Amino acid sequence: MELSEALENYLKEIYELELMKGYARVSDLIFSFNVSPGTISKALEKMEKLGLIERNSKRIKLTPEGKKLAERLIRAHRLSERLLTDILGLDWIRAHQLAHRLEHIWPEDVIDKMDQVLGKPLTCPHGHPIPGREVKITGIKLSEAENGKTYKVVMIIREDEWILSMADELDIKPGNEIKIIKKNENDFIVEINNQIRTIPKALAEEVLINE
Repeated sequence: MELSEALENYLKEIYELELMKGYARVSDLIFSFNVSPGTISKALEKMEKLGLIERNSKRIKLTPEGKKLAERLIRAHRLSERLLTDILGLDWIRAHQLAHRLEHIWPEDVIDKMDQVLGKPLTCPHGHPIPGREVKITGIKLSEAENGKTYKVVMIIREDEWILSMADELDIKPGNEIKIIKKNENDFIVEINNQIRTIPKALAEEVLINE
């Protein structure tokens, strides 16, 4: 099924919203893409006619076919990020930006080959599971951590560019250990890789950790 890039992006966002809260709403999509209600309404009507979504009581959910397409796009995106960071050495932001373009053009056989070359990674560089992998993500937000304890970074929750850029700069990456030295009202003093760092509370809300 050939879809426009915009429709594919809406499918991906609905998929992510379903994972987070079980469904999506029109207001979620308007906020995420900064577009008019009319634009979203037309897109949803088209996706509904194509059998990709179902709408009930203002809630939007993917059909099995819609979920299949969304997972293919997300798999392509996250493997592209792995290729660009692990093999080519690009930073998170550049890799994330390029992956948004590449996810729409990779043929299925190329995605499978990329997966093999990369050694079938479980997650993207930010810790999000690659569809098709049996990965259970658990933990608490960094903002909920306790003073004096040491944790391991599991995932960067939202992949907004400001979040990825700041996390990359502060070396907050999945697998890294982070020790909570002091929690202040608006920021946290932590130790990462023997370096003392100050993490804004807004960023701490976007980092998943576990013990």
